[in-house]
Amino acid sequence: ENSNVEPSQTEQYVQDIRFISKMPRISAEPHHKSVQQMCASRFNDLGFQVEIHNYGTGINVLGTILGKQKPAEKILVSAHYDTVADCNGADDNASGVAGVFVTAKLLSRKQHNRTLVVACWDEEEKKTVGSKAYIKREKSNNADIKMSYVYEMIGYKNANSNSQQVPQGFELLYPQQVKAIQNNQNRGDFIALVFDDSAASFVSTIPVAAKNHKLSVMQFEVSAKMKTSPVVADLRRSDHSAFWDADYPAVMITDTANFRNHHYHCLN
Repeated sequence: ENSNVEPSQTEQYVQDIRFISKMPRISAEPHHKSVQQMCASRFNDLGFQVEIHNYGTGINVLGTILGKQKPAEKILVSAHYDTVADCNGADDNASGVAGVFVTAKLLSRKQHNRTLVVACWDEEEKKTVGSKAYIKREKSNNADIKMSYVYEMIGYKNANSNSQQVPQGFELLYPQQVKAIQNNQNRGDFIALVFDDSAASFVSTIPVAAKNHKLSVMQFEVSAKMKTSPVVADLRRSDHSAFWDADYPAVMITDTANFRNHHYHCLN
């Protein structure tokens, strides 16, 4: 092989997932550390200012490129890099971390008005401990986080009919979306966007771009009143909920986890 040939975006993405998901990523385990270092070196190589955010029980890796006109306003793109015990977590969440790397590479090529922050969160599997620690710090500094994009399991697709399940009660909360899924014979072939109403304007371009690439997207908007409700517990299961709880706009971009992927958390 000619090592001078750069892998394509797809090849690089798959290579990254393979490396990240070699073994479980629990704090203090060697592979946890190597993925942490991978996040830092990737961000550094792309020209981000890297911060190793050690908050006590875990470590977040942050990369920042200051905005040219509104440096105080921050846009985040992130994913968690930890796993549950005894699980390699290719989908959960090597797929998300590799997605952050692709996004960071694309966004680092031009200057932005706002500050761009890319992040690999730790301890999401322990109830979003890592992102909460970061948000607590930002909140105390009155940070102006305009939007947070969270990649949570984006690698699993199933085009077979009846491969997609829907959380109980969703037909009441999201009748149109559930109908659309049913009309598509319950195929698990779309990406779900789960966002609060304050994030709606930042999410609006995603379905347009998806359509141009013939990708299927389902939108689940959550009202300010509902975003902390146990009724939507299934829509809160990642780091975006930590942003919601601090009243920062956020979206979870997801393949819907165990509602589609039967190997979720390596349970079977």
